[in-house]
Amino acid sequence: QAIISMATGVRPACIGARVCPAVPLRRVGFHDRVRSARFVTVAAELAAGVVLTDDKNLNVNAQPEGQALPLETKVTSAVVDDDNVKRKKLWMAAIKPPMYSVGFIPVLVGGAAVFAELGMVPWSRCLGFVLAAISVIAWLNLSNDAFDAATGVDRTKPESIVNLTGNRGLVLAAANTFLLVGLTSLTYLLTATGDLRAAGMLAVAIVCGYVYQGPPFRLSYKGMGEPLCFVAFGLMATPAFYLALQPTPAVAAGAAAVAAAAAVAPITPLVWTLGVLVGITTTVILFCSHFHQIEGDKAAGKRSPLVRLGIPRAMQVLRVSLLVPYLLAVGGCAAGLMPATTLLGLALSVPSALGVWKYAVAHQNNVATLAFLKRFATKWHIVFGLCLVLGLMASRFPLMA
Repeated sequence: QAIISMATGVRPACIGARVCPAVPLRRVGFHDRVRSARFVTVAAELAAGVVLTDDKNLNVNAQPEGQALPLETKVTSAVVDDDNVKRKKLWMAAIKPPMYSVGFIPVLVGGAAVFAELGMVPWSRCLGFVLAAISVIAWLNLSNDAFDAATGVDRTKPESIVNLTGNRGLVLAAANTFLLVGLTSLTYLLTATGDLRAAGMLAVAIVCGYVYQGPPFRLSYKGMGEPLCFVAFGLMATPAFYLALQPTPAVAAGAAAVAAAAAVAPITPLVWTLGVLVGITTTVILFCSHFHQIEGDKAAGKRSPLVRLGIPRAMQVLRVSLLVPYLLAVGGCAAGLMPATTLLGLALSVPSALGVWKYAVAHQNNVATLAFLKRFATKWHIVFGLCLVLGLMASRFPLMA
């Protein structure tokens, strides 16, 4: 009765005489029937979250220009706008812009190590490697979504690119395009150095990225994702970019000592230490991404570290993982492997590390909010990497060294 009254403007008689006495009904005209139809249409729009009809065709009492729209029209527009906002947020979560830092941080750290040792670095080539690395990470992101769609592990994941597009083949084709662009760029840039070690190490890193999710290996389903991540980004990519960013003889011709060092370019203990630091911070991102997916991983047969450990023990692993990089940096500086300025730089990243831990502790019993833990881990990874770069480069300046 309330719905009929709202739609038609007619006050109907109550069904039971005991509730209220019958009241006379006025005759329902054409305009009343149209308003009733429009109200039912708006109700359907609100339930589906989409616009099913055009107000201009049904609203016989259309408002003159400059006057407020009917309430139901405003509500429908608000629902549609809210749906568009949610979809944009899902796309941003699927694209994962901050995640591309795992590609460019090894490049920047490798370049900063070259600068700390030699006092120069080919910045244009460094920028080229950053773009190439981002292309490879785009391939990794898209291909992982496509591979996960084949196993059904992302069936209930709204931010999956395959779920958003509904076309797994298209996503895989886009991934392969990014890989082709990345490989072509890397090949072109690596020819400037002629160092086959860098090419070989980057090839191993890319292979690690494929066997992580790609068939028939799918090593992440066996709990091998974190070791592969550490090897790919820490032990392979960071030293490889260090080798690839050595000044060429033509660039270093003005300094004989620099030219001689660039010609040999051994992977120094400093670089291996930096690789371990980058590998740990990158792996923490992957580790944190499992906290809210335990049940889904179990259902898909994925033996992730969180499935094996459970949240209480995983929390202890996270705490150690956040602490170890700083202990290694202190040890590296004490042993003379790293310049002391790196400690000053890394001190600036401590609040970000504490932010990861505080969020994990506050939300460890809430699976829904634990999904945001990887955002805090990604922020820490970026801040830690940039502070490491800052500390390395500061060592070349007399006032800071």
